[in-house]
Amino acid sequence: MKETTTNELQSNLSKIIKEVEAGEVYQINRYSKNVAYLVSKDEFEKLISGSECKSCVQDLRNIAKKLKD
Repeated sequence: MKETTTNELQSNLSKIIKEVEAGEVYQINRYSKNVAYLVSKDEFEKLISGSECKSCVQDLRNIAKKLKD
């Protein structure tokens, strides 16, 4: 993950967007305070879908079932 300020983001928007499209994640800071994260559309959709979380929960259920048996 890279960090940038809002001023740097404004100055380098095209470059940063290209990096985000390639998979980089940016933490955006304003006045030394973290205010946002910039992630690709695919990463955002993966995060809001919860698909990875659902997979982890199922794995934990399978482990718990094996331990119980």
